[in-house]
Amino acid sequence: MNKHTVYVAGKHFVLLSDDKSEYVQNIASEVSDTINKISLENPTMDRRGAAILCALDYADDMHKAASRNKSLSEKAQPLISQADKQSKQLKELKEKLTSKDEEILKLKKELSDLRSAFEKSTRMLDGSGFKKIENTPKPSQNPYGNQKKKPNKGYKPTRQYSLFDNDK
Repeated sequence: MNKHTVYVAGKHFVLLSDDKSEYVQNIASEVSDTINKISLENPTMDRRGAAILCALDYADDMHKAASRNKSLSEKAQPLISQADKQSKQLKELKEKLTSKDEEILKLKKELSDLRSAFEKSTRMLDGSGFKKIENTPKPSQNPYGNQKKKPNKGYKPTRQYSLFDNDK
């Protein structure tokens, strides 16, 4: 604890506090100013009465601040709960996102491997004597191109007769 010497309403006080000296001096100055203001507004009141009114004023401010603090804490509680829930949801979503990113990377690797295997098998087929057939006719197309079906020349269908037929 540190010793602080302050002057309040013309009186000398030595205070013990863990707070910084500048802070203690500002508090003492504020109390002194309030006591002096009360004394000027009430010239018949002695310094002791002014100090008591100052203490009452600060006690009132303290209770009002505590009440306001409690009210704000009560209003903040649902917001804090909601923020906690959203924080948990965010954590879950981040985990899902990480999982999906890993899944995407696995699928990309699998796709790359499949492409490599396909290209390798295509090169193997090309090198083994198989030729790529590029313009294969569709089943609905004539395999001989755009030519019309030509009849065979020199062949005429004939009827075969038998010796045992009576219809001659």
